[in-house]
Amino acid sequence: MKKLLLISILVFTTNLNAQRQAQFMENEILVQLKDNVKTTEGLIEINAFSLVSSKLISDPMNIWLLRFDTSEKSELEIIQELYKNKNILVAQKNHRVTSRATIPDDTFYDNQWQYFQTNDKDIDAEEAWDITTGGSTMNGNVIVASVLDDGIDLNHDDFGDNLWTNEAEIPNNNIDDDNNGYIDDYLGWSIVSNSDNITGGGHGTPVAGIVGAQGNNSNGVTGVNWDVKVMVIKNNFNSNEADVIEAYSYALEARMLYNSTDGAEGAFVVSTNASWGVDFGDPADAPLWCALYDTLGENGILSCGATINGNENVDIIGDLPTACPSEYLITVTNTDITDNKVVNAGYGLETIDLGAPGEGAYTTQSGNGYGGFGGTSGATPHVTGVIALLYSAPCQEFADIIMSDPALAARLVRDFILEGVDPNASLEGITTTGGRLNLNNPIQALMSNCGSLATNDFDTKSNIVTLHPNPSTGIINISNQNGFQLNKVAIYSIDGRLLKEIKDISTNSINIEELVNGAYVLKIYFEESNTFLTKIVLKK
Repeated sequence: MKKLLLISILVFTTNLNAQRQAQFMENEILVQLKDNVKTTEGLIEINAFSLVSSKLISDPMNIWLLRFDTSEKSELEIIQELYKNKNILVAQKNHRVTSRATIPDDTFYDNQWQYFQTNDKDIDAEEAWDITTGGSTMNGNVIVASVLDDGIDLNHDDFGDNLWTNEAEIPNNNIDDDNNGYIDDYLGWSIVSNSDNITGGGHGTPVAGIVGAQGNNSNGVTGVNWDVKVMVIKNNFNSNEADVIEAYSYALEARMLYNSTDGAEGAFVVSTNASWGVDFGDPADAPLWCALYDTLGENGILSCGATINGNENVDIIGDLPTACPSEYLITVTNTDITDNKVVNAGYGLETIDLGAPGEGAYTTQSGNGYGGFGGTSGATPHVTGVIALLYSAPCQEFADIIMSDPALAARLVRDFILEGVDPNASLEGITTTGGRLNLNNPIQALMSNCGSLATNDFDTKSNIVTLHPNPSTGIINISNQNGFQLNKVAIYSIDGRLLKEIKDISTNSINIEELVNGAYVLKIYFEESNTFLTKIVLKK
């Protein structure tokens, strides 16, 4: 049996290698002649191989492009014969060169300007898709992004198998088969009907399509992720705060169960999307709502919130959820095809993190259709999708952190996204990053720092320490649940270089004002403990 298996593997590998051979131009051979050989002298003997044409393409190197009639002899056979010619130094096939940008074959992809524009006013999706198109982590965790909205068009044919289903539940048998507290939650959950009736989606269908319409399926459009599981939670957002907390809790419980069973139960939810909110809402009046984002984050879920569709300074007028001060909430405003902030989109130097393309973003629509979407509702799911895509990066060290320290993994993803924005003049001074979402930059940053993520210094109990504010411009207050006094803080770059040690700390605070803007790793030592804890901080 083992021998048979080995033979099967060898056959498969051979076939795979054959499929992966580089492509070349048919009938064409590149040759380099000796420096002292004149053109006519070098080509006399070549004519015997049905030479059709010749062209000098590099005079300094004496390289020629030759075209042959290959009806009787293949390119490889001609190359073998050419090497018998004493005047030829090198003979080779003329390989095809293609763009390294991965382009899906979806029929309306050309309408999705947010992914690619010739003027580069896009999020560099094609470059990022060279690295990954989504699906699962290196350790096989199936990535789930949760969309809290007004449901989805379940008959839309461009989601394919990208819609999450609870495979531990038998649909429509009126039994809570998986004992998660929800009866028949096979398709997701609707807090409106207390069932998995998630149909609808006049608003939710385009939002979900931006996150994860199936890509490269020769149909319609693609999401930020070609492959992902979109968990639909129907909350009909025009409701109240209790409904908001109930809707988020479904995603939270699924991830908590996944963490506690090492992936055997629940769902690997990594991001949530809220393309709705409360205009002029004050976080001080909604402590439970805002605190929920910390709880989600500590369990490994980053949340994205769309800010107000109005030219308002959220720092002043307030907004829910985008004025909530959680380090696990990314807040988003709206940009258009010209790469400028839309006038009727909220902003805030302290509250709104970045812009993302939303106005007129082409995506799925209910009724099995397609069209332009808009508002901050269209901008935010691009960020939600990028979070999910980052989790699929081919970095084993990051994949290991995902389960050993879910909160740290979430903060790393947040930092890579916020640090990786494209600077944008229309967002400078009115958002925390001064930039617009870029998909390729955070992927590249994660891969570049992949090796440095493999360290035992990342303590799985780091959630007992909190940093506030984070991001910070200077002073950071460090608190812990045990009430220990700080002893020392070591500051490292993301790639592991020790930058500074702060000792003899009289108060539980440090000043990072002298650091340049960026992400840093803090090793935090307490007087009452022989161990240290590790946290990520963002200097802005």
